[in-house]
Amino acid sequence: MTLARFLILGLIGFELLNFFGLLDFTLDFSWAGLIITSLGTFIVMEAIYYLSRRKGIVLAALPYLLVSTGLWLDGLGDIAHLYGKFGSYDQFMHFLGGGIVMAVALTVFSNLKRENALPIFLILFLALSSTAFFGSLYEIEEYLEDTLYHGRQVRLGDGRDTANDLMLNLLGGAAVGLVYFFSSRKK
Repeated sequence: MTLARFLILGLIGFELLNFFGLLDFTLDFSWAGLIITSLGTFIVMEAIYYLSRRKGIVLAALPYLLVSTGLWLDGLGDIAHLYGKFGSYDQFMHFLGGGIVMAVALTVFSNLKRENALPIFLILFLALSSTAFFGSLYEIEEYLEDTLYHGRQVRLGDGRDTANDLMLNLLGGAAVGLVYFFSSRKK
């Protein structure tokens, strides 16, 4: 878990250095958007792991590491201009992001299952709902970044793009949910 924290904090530090002009990397969108995403994700992950520990639940480090990897791939896509060069990179990242959120949510809710005997379908529903919620938050962040930071439409895309992003988030989450469902049935 220390490695995952270090990776995210290092990314946030790199983003802040660029935001304040101490480094001069260029990107397709904005440093503010990357910082908000990285910092917000870090705070959510820290809260999840802190609250779990308080409940006596020890969560695996792998979901945290997946989250840090996803953030780095998002940052790389922006810095290396992969979002601008390859439309499929955006689609891949939304699918992957949905899968990562689903993996984290399944980790949390399946640990609650042991505590309260939650049925698997409720776990899957809660986890997929979390995936939809965080996917929606990301799209709202894109909208706010465009509105407040750029003054024009840069990140959000058109209505089709937003709907496609949300659908890919859910498909990534559903794919991870299916793997979880079938692997837990074998147990």
